[in-house]
Parts: sequence; C-alpha cells; structure tokens
Amino acid sequence: MNIDQIDAELDKQKPKSISVAAQYGVMGVCLGKELHARLKEHAADQRLPMSRIIKTLVEVYLREKYNKF
Repeated sequence: MNIDQIDAELDKQKPKSISVAAQYGVMGVCLGKELHARLKEHAADQRLPMSRIIKTLVEVYLREKYNKF
C-alpha cells in the first residue's frame, strides 16, 4: 500500500473544522468596567441574559437603520 495514497484518502474524509465564532456568530465585546456593570445589573433585574439584550439592541438598530429583517 502506498502511504501517501492512504493519507490522501483520509484527508478527503476529514470534516472541515468550522470555528465556533463562524458557526454561531460568536464575538467578544469589550464594554469596559462601568458599562459591563450596568448591563449586568440591568440583566439581573430583568432576568435576561446579557447576550439577549445585546442581540436585541443590534437587531433593532439594524432594522431601523436599513428597514430590514
């Protein structure tokens, strides 16, 4: 058996790795200490995840800006 041929066949079968950020749209956001504390307090008061608040703010902004979604 040809080792290179086996390696080539195995490479064809490898699933393409997709980063979590590319797959789910994950990104880091640097809010700063004060803004993070305010968001965290608001999220706790409203019993909402901080990520949902940020996502909603972005969706509303883009909808109003471009009349899409």
